[in-house]
Amino acid sequence: MNFGDMKACRQVSRTFLRMIESYSRFKDSQVLLFTKEESHPIFYDFNFALMDTNGLWRGVRIDVTKLQGQVWRIPSVILKTVQFVSLYSEELYPTTYPLVRYINYVLQSTPKISHLQLDIGLLESGLYHLFSYSAVRENLTDLKCLDISNGRCTGNGGNNGSAYGPYGLICITNDTLVELASIPQRLEILRFPKVEIMGSRTLEAALLNLLQRNCESLRELSLHFRCFWKQVDLCNVKLPRLRILSVTIHMYKTDQETLRRFLVNHDSLEEVDVAVREEFGKNLFYVIRQLYRNVRKLHLKAKKFVDIVGGSELTIIDWTFLRAMTRLKDFQLCRPFCDNANWGAYGNGSRLLECLPRNQLERLGFRGIGARPGGFWRSNDLEVEPELSFKLNLLRGFLNLRRLSLRYCTDAVDDDVMRFIVTEMTSLEELEVSHCSKLSDAGLKGTSEDGSSDSIRNLQG
Repeated sequence: MNFGDMKACRQVSRTFLRMIESYSRFKDSQVLLFTKEESHPIFYDFNFALMDTNGLWRGVRIDVTKLQGQVWRIPSVILKTVQFVSLYSEELYPTTYPLVRYINYVLQSTPKISHLQLDIGLLESGLYHLFSYSAVRENLTDLKCLDISNGRCTGNGGNNGSAYGPYGLICITNDTLVELASIPQRLEILRFPKVEIMGSRTLEAALLNLLQRNCESLRELSLHFRCFWKQVDLCNVKLPRLRILSVTIHMYKTDQETLRRFLVNHDSLEEVDVAVREEFGKNLFYVIRQLYRNVRKLHLKAKKFVDIVGGSELTIIDWTFLRAMTRLKDFQLCRPFCDNANWGAYGNGSRLLECLPRNQLERLGFRGIGARPGGFWRSNDLEVEPELSFKLNLLRGFLNLRRLSLRYCTDAVDDDVMRFIVTEMTSLEELEVSHCSKLSDAGLKGTSEDGSSDSIRNLQG
């Protein structure tokens, strides 16, 4: 609920709140959104006391951009029951003193908090003093989820973190994370965005300590620090409950070797998302193949899957291991669509579709696979364009597929293939075919009388 949506109903009653409480979508979130608009009287005459209906609100999402007096003093009657707190800012560097004072009030007034989402931009605003307060530390000791989000994309009309640099990155140079990392002891979920670690070994040691302190409880880990895998030794870290892993690493062999050794210690992973900015080495690829028994979600992103020896690329990638992944439900393979390197040698769409366990997949995504001159449907550049029947046979068997994305797979879908997808793949609910250059307006209309599909609810063309 956003105050901006309440301009016509300042006198909010308990009857109104109970009415929306029975709305099914509201029950899934129940998050109260606080955003500050320029000089609007609603903040002065809004009856906050009516916002509490026996612990109605599960969480609050607060824009701390402008902090002016008591206008933002959310009554503790609301905060005392919330479990989810999200703090973000529309400004890159908000004023330090009122920010710390206000966040201190919020975190001290939420004794039931289990999920803290914090805009990483706020960490540059001198918050490290805040996490030394005993009342704040007490509330955060049993935190279940620590989600450091990458900027304003979590806010109201964000810009995907572009304010933090050309790649959505921000440099952490102070001791805020050092102080914060010493608090939680029962984290189940830990997420960090794409950020640049600038500075001391103290910060790196603090992050390593955070993992070790919560090693018995962590089940989801998301680390996208630049240079983190090269500088921090995670080879001996063991998280026995870890089931979900999402990481981004660079091309450095030290990064890949550290991640490889980390994966060896975690063969019970069920969801794996690995993005490599350059070449995906064979040693890292090999250990991912060994996780086939339990993995139900596998997302891989790289320019190439190669091993470089003496300047030559060894094309030894064998995707047939995918058939042995009996629990696989979600598979995605991506490469930068602007990279015209010969992907065919490492497996185009035809080869990949042949190796997938088609009857059990629910979500399938390719991005930039088979971009010209290779072609999506060819196993290599020497083959001619396959017949339509060959393409359709590869698509048959995906009986349970609910989401299909072929973004930037330029020649993957033409009108005939689109007609087959719409009419035969009836389980599909989401279809993305953007930048498929062979698809015309006629193909996008589908084949039913009204020009649409009964099953596909979300089409992105």
